Amino acid sequence: MKYLSKDNVQLLDLPDEIILTIMNKVKPRVLLLCSIIAIGNNRLEQLALDKCQAIDLTCNYFQLQDQSLFQRRFYSHVMPRIFNNIQSLTLYIQHLPDIVSFAEKNSDRIFPNLTHLKIMVFKRNPKTSTSYIL
Repeated sequence: MKYLSKDNVQLLDLPDEIILTIMNKVKPRVLLLCSIIAIGNNRLEQLALDKCQAIDLTCNYFQLQDQSLFQRRFYSHVMPRIFNNIQSLTLYIQHLPDIVSFAEKNSDRIFPNLTHLKIMVFKRNPKTSTSYIL
């Protein structure tokens, strides 16, 4: 490890175990992947990519201010790097067209290691407008 002054510690000065602990605290994981993949730091990318067996797309990333930017980045930069490793995929039913489109364009319509697929239906209570998942 490089010399660390007690006033200035950078993320890359930390050992992998501590960086992984920090990464595991970031929820939803999809946001972490979109922030780290293809930024030019191979060490951070590899640490993030090593933990991509389970992907949960049920976060409210479609309600982000930059929804289309996030969505484009996820399907153009992140998914091509991780689809071979995905064993478990959880998503809302409205994400299916994006997943199918990605699979048709990039992976011969298959996710080779996918063993678990969970599709959730998002509804609103007509009386209270409260969201719930079926």
